[in-house]
Amino acid sequence: MSSRSDCHDSILMARFALERAAGAGLDADRIARLAGVPAWREGGEGDRVTPRYCLRVWELLEQESGDPDIALRVSEESTPGEFGLLEYLFLSADTLGSALEACTRHTGSLTTSYQFRIAERTEHEVRYEVLSAVDDCRGRELLVQCCFALVLGRGRAATRCPVVPSQVSFRQPAPADRSRFVSLFGTRAIDFGCVADTVTLRTADLALPMKSADPELTTVLLSYAATLPTTPEFGVSWLDQLGDALDAALEEGPATLEAVARRLLTSPRSLQRRLADAGTTWRREVDRARRRRLRRAEHLSRAQQAEFLGYADPASLRRAVNRWRERDDS
Repeated sequence: MSSRSDCHDSILMARFALERAAGAGLDADRIARLAGVPAWREGGEGDRVTPRYCLRVWELLEQESGDPDIALRVSEESTPGEFGLLEYLFLSADTLGSALEACTRHTGSLTTSYQFRIAERTEHEVRYEVLSAVDDCRGRELLVQCCFALVLGRGRAATRCPVVPSQVSFRQPAPADRSRFVSLFGTRAIDFGCVADTVTLRTADLALPMKSADPELTTVLLSYAATLPTTPEFGVSWLDQLGDALDAALEEGPATLEAVARRLLTSPRSLQRRLADAGTTWRREVDRARRRRLRRAEHLSRAQQAEFLGYADPASLRRAVNRWRERDDS
């Protein structure tokens, strides 16, 4: 499992943003100096820098351009081949699903700061998620936008089909204007302030053949990929995501099953099924979230604590605390 001290990015990630800055008429060398990116024009995917360089480049690119949609805009304008091995593995795959599978397996060739993984698979859809080992910041938000835009853009170009996700979710707050997101992704099913950064694609689209497929090249590339850093694994489980969703729901009011299911982009029935598969229950997880919240409210009166935890009155909170203690003693 990766830790922050293990994390690094290929220079290709920072170079992509800096070349886009130059293309937009900005002083890319100045931005590189401000971000502290050493010799950004030199080296290949094996040259590694710390994650802060790439994140700072994205933040400066947005500031210098004055464009809050800069990550989406430049991703649309990019050309294939800028991300080395990972991109060629993507383009040489036989179907869009196989191309994305290559990304989930070999992200480490480009970065060990992020993980691109399958979060959920159903008969009709697959939900992909970007996990990061870096702190939340504007640079991370822009980089995730870029990642999703590139995946769709490259997929559409390689299949020559208008692939449209059934759902997109971002952890970042909602922008003042969503029109650029709707235009790029081709859907209004885009949510912000979610517990995870995800893009959901239909299995029918994942079966689309890639016009750039090259099985012989794939074989050669996979041999080379085995010599590069492995794809990272971060310790974020589904129950961790559920806990985050419960915490967020309790901030806004009662944490109902339906409200939390919406945050997790699933149905109440599917949520109940996953709880059972994990050996827990809805009530137990709500109790855990409320106990976490109670530890933050020890300075409040009992009545204020009850309100803070979403209970109708102090008596309801007192019964809940007694129930927790009995469970702990059992």
